[in-house]
Parts: sequence; C-alpha cells; structure tokens
Amino acid sequence: MKRAANSTVRRLGSACLLAAVPGVLLLVIAGRHEGQPWLPSYLFVWLFVLGLSLGSLALAAVHNLTGGDWGRGARPFTQGALRLMPLCALLALPLLLAPAQLLPWLSHPAAPERGAVPGQLWYLNPSFFYARAILYFLIWLALARLLRSERAAPRRADGRERSPQAVAAVGFLLYALTTTFAAVDWTMALTPSWHSTEFGLLIGTGQALSALAGAILCAYALSPATDAQLRQRFHDFGNLALALVLVWGYLAFMQFLIIWIEDLPDEIPWYVLRTRTSWSKLTSFIVITHFAVPLVFLLWRRAKRTPGGLAAVAALLLLACLADSFWLVVPIFRPRGFELQWSDLGALLTIGGVWLGCLVLSLGAPAVKPLPGTVTEGAREHGAQPT
Repeated sequence: MKRAANSTVRRLGSACLLAAVPGVLLLVIAGRHEGQPWLPSYLFVWLFVLGLSLGSLALAAVHNLTGGDWGRGARPFTQGALRLMPLCALLALPLLLAPAQLLPWLSHPAAPERGAVPGQLWYLNPSFFYARAILYFLIWLALARLLRSERAAPRRADGRERSPQAVAAVGFLLYALTTTFAAVDWTMALTPSWHSTEFGLLIGTGQALSALAGAILCAYALSPATDAQLRQRFHDFGNLALALVLVWGYLAFMQFLIIWIEDLPDEIPWYVLRTRTSWSKLTSFIVITHFAVPLVFLLWRRAKRTPGGLAAVAALLLLACLADSFWLVVPIFRPRGFELQWSDLGALLTIGGVWLGCLVLSLGAPAVKPLPGTVTEGAREHGAQPT
C-alpha cells in the first residue's frame, strides 16, 4: 500500500514538472510576439507561489509560538513549502532578463510619465533595489531553515539553547518587515505614484491565507479516513481561515475606502483602472471568491467540521489568491481592459508546474518536525503556553 502511494506521488510530481515544458514554449512564443511581453505574466505567477512559501513561514512561526493541533495537520504542506524557498529564489532570475519592462524607473528613474519624482530616487534606484532583494531572500532562506530544522534552536554565546518561541517571534517580526518592503518593491513600485500604508499588511495576510488553503488541501489529500479527531482539526483550520478572511476583507475595504474619501489624483487612477474598465469583472470575482463565499461558509460550524467541504473552500481561496495576484500586477500593463494572453498560461504552467511538482515530490520525504516547543497537552488544545 505504501509503495503504491509513493509511486502515485512520484507520477503526480513528474507530471507537474513535465507541464513546465509546454509552459516554457508558450513563454518563448509570447516573447517573440511583438507587443506581448511575458514578464508581467511571469511576475504575477511568481509572486503567487512565493506567497505560498512565505505564508508557510508565517504559519510555522505562529504555530511554534502558540501550539495547537492545527499545526500538525498543516505541517506536511508548510514544511514542504519552506523547503522550496531556494527554488523561489531561482525562479526569480528570469525577471532580471528585462526588468525595465516591469519597472521602467530602473532604467529611467526620473521619467515623469512613470510617476517617479525626485523625492523617491533615494529608494527607487537600481543599486538599492537589488540590494534589498538580496537581503530579503537571505533573511527568508535563513528563517525557512530555522523553522524547519529538526535540531534544537540555535545556541547562545554561553552554550545554552535559545527559546524556540523567541526564535519564532523574531522570525515573525522579520517576516512582517521584509514582506512589507518586498510588497512595495515588487508590486506597489509598478506604479510609483501610488501609495498605501496598508498594502504590505494586506499582502502578508493574503500570503498566510493562501498557505493555509494549501495546507487544508494537503491535509485532506493525506487523510486516510474521516474521524472525530480529523473533524476537530478541520474545525481549527476553519476558524483560522475565517479569521484571515475577515482580516483580509477589512484591510482591502479600508484601503479602498480611505483612497476613495481622499480622492487624490495620484492615488485614484490605480482603482479607476480596476473598477471603471472591464477589469471590474475580475474585481467582483475576487470580492466574491476571496471574501463573500468563504465568509458565508466559514460562519457555519457544521461546514467547518466537514473536511470535503472545507477543502472545496480552500481550493476556491487558492484560485482567488491567484486571481488577486493577477489583479494587482497585470492591469498596469493592459490598461485597455481585461485580457488574457498565452503568456499567462505559459507562466502558470512553467512556475506552477515546477513549484507544485517539487512540492509533491518533497511530500514523499520524511516529515520535518517544527522547532521543538514546550506546549503541554492541556495547553495545546487552547493554544496557550505553560507557565
């Protein structure tokens, strides 16, 4: 039985990796087609899969801080996604082929038509931009290694072990800071004149939600049978998903409301493009699938204890997160209205196939334990720490 399961996993992983071959061909064809740059498509898919790994980093840190049985159910996916952090760094290299297609200020920093102003040049300049990107990945790679280490927490100078909770707390703070700045660099900077103080937190919440949705699907696929313990674990998953959906919805609405009330000429074009053109259909789709439908389902206690139903909602949330990444990046490059191009499918097959294939193959490896904790049996149910 176990040998058959391993064989199925290998075949599925290989199929995902093979899907990248036609994806690369589509990207090459799209790249040679005049007027259809493939880098925007590549960027939005890469940001989506990067968010799965970064969201897993956040979930692993939170579980090491609070405990709870939900973390054990999420462990196969989160640990697998953390293993793929180096792959995310490698997948970013094609974005360096023609970065000016995405961020024109890299080659023309002070171009007025791009919205860049002299006061932004201390931050929006090529050398500082690449230095920040390298720093982000160095921090993320180190945190991913720490949070999936089977060994004890790093030792202090006096030889004693550091508290796993302290490592997770510092790691979560570093994750929040780097994700905020990365969201500014790789998404907000596509429109240098546009600003939002909530954007980084909104992106981080979406990453955690997408990673949790992936963990729910993975836990459902690996569950041999549905019993009371599994229903309780999925109930915990549902409660956490409900909290993240509410936070994401609140942040997205408040960002829109503040910009709508201020009505500033350098901020409203970003939303006008997405609400006054055919892109508004995708906006409505995201509101429905990212917030409205999951909220209604997750408010129902019995539904949260139904693994199959919760897995369906998780799949819907993953689709919504992918659409949200598309909505954040692509409209800037297709201002005439909603449009799908072959490069979108090519990027999805290439990046998604490689990332998912490696994830599926890594699930066959021995499960890696999170940082050792000291949560007691009684405290584990409530996520409390012992005194």
